[in-house]
Amino acid sequence: MNNSKSTFKQILYIIMGALLMGFLWRVRGEHGWGSSWGLLNAGFIYTMFVVFIKGSRKKLDLGWIGLTALSFMITTPGWGTLLNQITGVLHVADEDYPVTVFTSIPAAVFLMVCLGFGLAAIFGIMLGRGFSEKQWRIKDFVILIAVFCITDLIVNLFISPFILKLVQPEAVDLFQKGLEIEGSDLTPYSAYLKNFKDLGYAKKLVGGRNYYQSIETISSAISAIASIITTRFVIKDKVAAKTGAVTCGAFAYAITVSDLFFYFGHGGYHMLNNSYLPEFFSSWGCWEYFTGFAAGAILTAFIVYLKPEKNVEELAFSNVKEKPRAILTFVLSTLFMIGVNIVRPVLVRFEDTDVTVPAVILSVLFALVFIIILVKRYGINSSKKPMYIHSRLILIFFVTYIIAVYLAVGSSDCTHLWGNYAFQHLMVVISAIIINIWLYIDILTLRARRKKENEKLS
Repeated sequence: MNNSKSTFKQILYIIMGALLMGFLWRVRGEHGWGSSWGLLNAGFIYTMFVVFIKGSRKKLDLGWIGLTALSFMITTPGWGTLLNQITGVLHVADEDYPVTVFTSIPAAVFLMVCLGFGLAAIFGIMLGRGFSEKQWRIKDFVILIAVFCITDLIVNLFISPFILKLVQPEAVDLFQKGLEIEGSDLTPYSAYLKNFKDLGYAKKLVGGRNYYQSIETISSAISAIASIITTRFVIKDKVAAKTGAVTCGAFAYAITVSDLFFYFGHGGYHMLNNSYLPEFFSSWGCWEYFTGFAAGAILTAFIVYLKPEKNVEELAFSNVKEKPRAILTFVLSTLFMIGVNIVRPVLVRFEDTDVTVPAVILSVLFALVFIIILVKRYGINSSKKPMYIHSRLILIFFVTYIIAVYLAVGSSDCTHLWGNYAFQHLMVVISAIIINIWLYIDILTLRARRKKENEKLS
């Protein structure tokens, strides 16, 4: 392949990575894929995409892809109260006690950067691990998770509350006001310690949810830094540490820049104006899509130009016999990953309706049929054919399945096929179509190449 074609293919991969992550991140905010389950879906499908464009790796077989996707669920902060702060307004109103508090835009930007940086640290490290020659042991994974969790606990308790007070004292004052309204004589910090990690308690108080989530956001960023340093200097995996840092940086940039949709969509500085955006553009939906799009572009560009090290197997679980290992891989990465990502969206979108039970039964049967096809074609642990071939089928299936469910499955308030043509929905549809066309063209190109090779041999 000549350089021009190689460059074109690399650029094409970056565009597809941006479209895919934009698609997955917008869907992640939709009914059926919300919270950490949406990150599981995004992590699983994006990792399949990475395997497809980079080729099969022993450290990214079906089982390790499943564990990499699961790692995305570990670092899920809350962000509901943070997004409007870029306008310089910390809190607009409470149902019982109308409150308007003005804060600094730099403080809001700082929190958004922290939010993005701490969002996917373990996922980025796990993804990079797949391309390094460092053979991880079980204790390395234990060290990584322990460092993240212990750091998160310590900074939540003793560091982040004071950083928040320094950077955004208005958040502390607002929570103090909420405590006073409730007749409490506690300070924000003492109330936080007394009700540690209890977001249900915080939501009942004016400014409480924002205070808790701001502390959590700062803590997740510090924990991400600790995890990357540990990976580099304790576990000694340069590729994993670098990929983790790039992943954190990509989401920090993407989630912060995309927050401009909230700035312009909510009237600019101090929300003094009407929205600068037409009704066609939803602040929340556009923020979600373009966060994924920008992060996907940056991360995919890094992966495209990443030079994988020697292709080795992990030491972790290498002592497990082949048959039990295959069964574990099947349970984790086929039954669980594929089953959950097929059934859960249907369950949630039909929740509390008269057709919940039949809808779930149909989705379970659909999942079982697809799993049987995969096992028959690729084996119980995808050992019959290279993983990148398996990943292509997974990508085509899930992009098609997700867009179908997103548009037309569920109760009327969940679907977007009729009467809802907001920009983010249009971008999700366009992304799905382009990605699938690209994947089908790749299949046709590969078949044509094989046909030519067979003709030459004959």
